Amino acid sequence: MSRYHPPAIIAEPACPSDAASISAMMQRSYGQLLAKDYSDDVLECALPMMTKAQPDLLATGTYFVVRNAKREVVGAGGWTDLSPTRGLGAFGEGHVRHVAVDPSALGQGVGRALMEEVFLSAQSFGISSLRCNSTLTAEPFYAALGFERLHEIDVTFAPDVHFPAVEMRKVLN
Repeated sequence: MSRYHPPAIIAEPACPSDAASISAMMQRSYGQLLAKDYSDDVLECALPMMTKAQPDLLATGTYFVVRNAKREVVGAGGWTDLSPTRGLGAFGEGHVRHVAVDPSALGQGVGRALMEEVFLSAQSFGISSLRCNSTLTAEPFYAALGFERLHEIDVTFAPDVHFPAVEMRKVLN
């Protein structure tokens, strides 16, 4: 008797032509998933800035997408050696950037596959630790991957748009 084995989840480098698909997926993801931890007022201000794919990230080669069987983007995320808030990071330290999973793909290993690709990619560039600015919603996900909570922060998207988050760090093996 043969058993069904689902196809492997593969993260592949994003490219600039993925921008619209990534933005649409982020709108679904952040719009739905963050509502349990953030007020409508905070989301109304922050979501327009959070849900747009960043062309500079898509061109890095260290930002990845996962596609479903229909080739639709169901997850995206990556890393850079630049801090999203402070510019160039410490030597050997990378920064997790703009991770999201479509609500329809939650619990299917998409986020884990993305982050495993991030870890491998970062290590291949000599990165020994990663930091991330996690949403309150995603903190348990990152903790399950071995990130430790450093402290609560406010991410500033604009002079009057402050978004509560958690700075986390993981040492790569």
